[in-house]
Amino acid sequence: MKLEFLEYGSPDCPLVRLYEFTSQEAYDFRRIALQLARGREHTVFLNERPGTVPIGGCELTLQKENKDRGVSEISSAKFKWVLSQNGWLQVAHLIRPFSRGASTSWQWLSEKGQARILLSCDGGW
Repeated sequence: MKLEFLEYGSPDCPLVRLYEFTSQEAYDFRRIALQLARGREHTVFLNERPGTVPIGGCELTLQKENKDRGVSEISSAKFKWVLSQNGWLQVAHLIRPFSRGASTSWQWLSEKGQARILLSCDGGW
């Protein structure tokens, strides 16, 4: 799964794009969201996970807190995505079709905060 920050180039920018992944990688990403929702994980460095290929040094830290805060830019191309239990459950729900190979398109996972999160099979939207 490629992880990339697009600062400009589209009216939808800035956005963090997750793309070119297998259904197994989507399944693993969904499991991370569920583990965050259930409190088994509190912080996950997505860019350090096996199978994740950060483009241009992009980093994405996933965190569970009591409130949905969305995405904040910590420094250049380094982001923190903070959601509540319900927020991570919603993300897991949105990832599910990709983890079953049932989707070949794209989905916004988050539109709150300083950048959007896009999950896209081929990188387009």
